[in-house]
Amino acid sequence: MQTIGSTTKKLLIGNLPEAVHTATIEEFFNKVGTVLSVALLPHGFAFVEMKADDADKVVTQLNGYRWNGRAMMIDEAHPRSRSRY
Repeated sequence: MQTIGSTTKKLLIGNLPEAVHTATIEEFFNKVGTVLSVALLPHGFAFVEMKADDADKVVTQLNGYRWNGRAMMIDEAHPRSRSRY
């Protein structure tokens, strides 16, 4: 997982239910740990930044969890690679 500073991590969440809102995502993930920020992306994706220990728990406990019938995919967020062109 990408470490931001030494105490936080950013997760990429995929396959989110349709019409989910930032506040709903924050509330859902706050059940496992402290959410520091949420960036909602198009097409059922979001970045969630959390305390490092909490982010590890989320990956372990919620990867594949069915939320409104959709199995979430939770993985580490990788920095964008620079284009060679």
